[in-house]
Amino acid sequence: MKPKYFTLLLTTIFLFVYTTAAEEIKIDLKEKVTLPEKQIVLGDIASVSCNNPFLLEKVGNVPLGNTPWPGNIRKIERDILTVRLMDEGIDLNSNEIIYGGTLFSLVAVESTILCGDEILRVAKEYYLSNLSRSEDEVNVESDRPVQDKLLPANAEDIRLEVMQVETNKDRGSIQLVVRIFINDKLYLKVPVFFHVRIYETIVTSRKKIDRNDTLTLDNLMMSKMETTKFYRTMFSKVEDLIGKRALRSIAPNTPITPEIVDNSPAIKKGDIIRVFVHSGNLHVITKGVAKEDGCIGKIIKVKNIDSNKELYGVVEDSTAVKIVF
Repeated sequence: MKPKYFTLLLTTIFLFVYTTAAEEIKIDLKEKVTLPEKQIVLGDIASVSCNNPFLLEKVGNVPLGNTPWPGNIRKIERDILTVRLMDEGIDLNSNEIIYGGTLFSLVAVESTILCGDEILRVAKEYYLSNLSRSEDEVNVESDRPVQDKLLPANAEDIRLEVMQVETNKDRGSIQLVVRIFINDKLYLKVPVFFHVRIYETIVTSRKKIDRNDTLTLDNLMMSKMETTKFYRTMFSKVEDLIGKRALRSIAPNTPITPEIVDNSPAIKKGDIIRVFVHSGNLHVITKGVAKEDGCIGKIIKVKNIDSNKELYGVVEDSTAVKIVF
């Protein structure tokens, strides 16, 4: 027999013997394992040893299903491993499986409890940070509790984002959504509901004001009160109302709104008016021109027609201004 054919024959026999020889696979199950949320493989729950590196890798990567839900335990027994090895094409007749360690492995998933109070806190901080008014004007209360959330991740892998459902709404029933991300992937959306009360310092009636009465410092005052249900415009300065006329009877401590006062000025820019000048015992009445609009009690600029000088005076009525400087 030629040497080269003899060498080929020996190689073939060696490969046949190597591939058909029984491999010893040792599997030592771990009693308890905590994993991130994933598909479990045999190498996650056991120490696997084998002389054949290719077979070792194949056995270690045998899939065993997914990790359990947070807070639960999954029990994986040796019998299940045997079935899964066969499903993955591991020949149990040609390979000897030696089990060590425990009879089963208990698998849990990494988890973090995100408290409902923490979710509410984050949502409230977001809402307050986006207010167009100071926090001392707002009272935010939770409409309903938020349940704790058990999340399949470590705390450092969790991120929260908040959004408001109706961004133009700042009072009453407010809904926000807290989005929970795990490793930057959206995992859960949690609705959060607040009841928001608004407190503002506004102009109110100091006492009863009859219809057609003129608004003055005597019958107006500044009051801090809840304005949650007032969606109409209100006044924040008494000066803006001085000289206006009440269109209807106004009860004490009533917020003053544009709907209940006459907003038309008593004198309009360009009107010819009477100008009263008082200096000691001197009383002079002359003609003038209003340089701006003004309600009764307001100070406006006027021009004396005779002297051509511009002066400032208080509107007395729709035809007269009393010079003050």
